[in-house]
Amino acid sequence: MNRCILGVVILALTAAFSAPAVAGKGDRKLSVPRSAPLLKGKTLDLRFAEFAQGIWVRDMSNCPAPRIDRNAPGSAIAIYRGLLETPGRICQVYGAEKDKLRTQRAAINCLLNDGGEAIELVTVQPRGTNGLMVQEGERPPVHFRFCEAIQPVLQSAQNIQD
Repeated sequence: MNRCILGVVILALTAAFSAPAVAGKGDRKLSVPRSAPLLKGKTLDLRFAEFAQGIWVRDMSNCPAPRIDRNAPGSAIAIYRGLLETPGRICQVYGAEKDKLRTQRAAINCLLNDGGEAIELVTVQPRGTNGLMVQEGERPPVHFRFCEAIQPVLQSAQNIQD
């Protein structure tokens, strides 16, 4: 325990002596990059690209898809605007590259069915005319096939009234 306190004191003294002799208002001024080098020159969005929107399944015998949460893990995925749902979790995009043509990476915050939370990176890429490759973090990419479009709630309500 005493070693730990001694280590903290030594680090604090080292930081104090290595600081510039003339400090400005607010003590020290740090130079922080405005964005990570990985994101330099990219525009971020809060939703998935159009090519990724819809309900996707691994096996076409599961289409039309029942509720996503009732599917086997890894068998279905629903993507609509800034939301991504798979069996076991629902996620919201908090930053996505704005590349609507080829590959899109998105940082997502997920609420797990067991009550936990996770922050992940997901990459989506169109595959042919009806396919989507989805890679979660460092896991291998998974090929999904387009099952059906997701109807916006307001559009569904309008169709019922007509």
